Amino acid sequence: MPGPELAQYGIGFFAVAGLLYIVTKFLDKKKDAGITEVIKNNTKALEQVTSVVQAIQLSLTRQEAKIDELLDRARR
Repeated sequence: MPGPELAQYGIGFFAVAGLLYIVTKFLDKKKDAGITEVIKNNTKALEQVTSVVQAIQLSLTRQEAKIDELLDRARR
């Protein structure tokens, strides 16, 4: 009967499958760490874009006030 040989093949198969599982989990953690870094970088970039947009809004508000002032003077 091929019982012992079959058992050895089964043990070998499970050992290889276990190693592949461990390697896959390790690579997934590495990939997750990369994603975390990308999210942090994107958050910083969005904060900078937000500050630039606020500065533009402030500048537009000032320009609008100046234009209103000039129009008021021109109407007098």
